[in-house]
Amino acid sequence: MKSFLIVAFSLLTTFGMAQAPIGAKVNKALSNGNASALKSMMMLEVDLSLLDEEGMYPADQVVKMLERFFSSNPVVSFDVRHKGTSKLDDHYRIGELKTKSGLYRVTYFLKNTPSGVRIKQLRVESADD
Repeated sequence: MKSFLIVAFSLLTTFGMAQAPIGAKVNKALSNGNASALKSMMMLEVDLSLLDEEGMYPADQVVKMLERFFSSNPVVSFDVRHKGTSKLDDHYRIGELKTKSGLYRVTYFLKNTPSGVRIKQLRVESADD
């Protein structure tokens, strides 16, 4: 029983440590409006909600959609306002994306996968909604 608890604690600690650096990397990429930097942190398919477009998209397509968004809305800053863990044990961040054209609310979910922690879902909504 003791060895089981040690292994369980080690796995939880490892997930928590792995999740923190990727969260910082995602935040930095969003702060810089760098869609291509997000690709290596995404699952093969991402549940994307980008203003009026919603669906499951391959990571390559998500990057292209975000590049178009960032091109039309140059990023000034991104600040995380809230973070937590969902009922499915996915970690999430909710932040404010300030662009030259307005404010957006960004939510992303991180999932632990066999290849590491990856972006599972990304939402970009107008802050006015």
